Amino acid sequence: MAGYERAVALALTPRVPTRPPEPVTVNSRHVLLGTVAASAGYVVVLLTIVSGVELPGWGYGLVAGAGMLLVVALLAVHRVVVWREIRAGYCRMDSMVVLLSRDPERRFPASRMRGAPWDLRGLWRLGDDGSPTREPVAGVLAAGHYPSPNRAGQLELWTGVAWAYRYRAPERPLL
Repeated sequence: MAGYERAVALALTPRVPTRPPEPVTVNSRHVLLGTVAASAGYVVVLLTIVSGVELPGWGYGLVAGAGMLLVVALLAVHRVVVWREIRAGYCRMDSMVVLLSRDPERRFPASRMRGAPWDLRGLWRLGDDGSPTREPVAGVLAAGHYPSPNRAGQLELWTGVAWAYRYRAPERPLL
């Protein structure tokens, strides 16, 4: 690919450490589980309020909006945590389908999320306690930004499975 060797030489591509990295952030799997629990709790609270508390219409809207805001905020936190883990060279899950990527051509209709699937086996897999549970799988390119086959001179997000149409300009020219 045009510019790949230069991008590697300039340290613009993902680098997976040769030894298990130390965790750099909170556990993304725990954040995701907390988000699921908060979402379920939000539904229970909302149903309880609707069935047993007399509020004006705007009050129900306020409660619903606050709960939705909480869930969206937790999903945003999860996204930041996952990116920090990937950039540090490790992950807590081997695969995922998330909206960190785009799929405008609907290449992956099975996901139904308009997001490309991710294969994170090119990274270290760490357990909940931070110890390594799997080394990076040989031959699996780590997720991250690489020279784009779609836009010359740009870096594009590779999910480990597909190009995700998320571009960024490199700090120094690749070509």
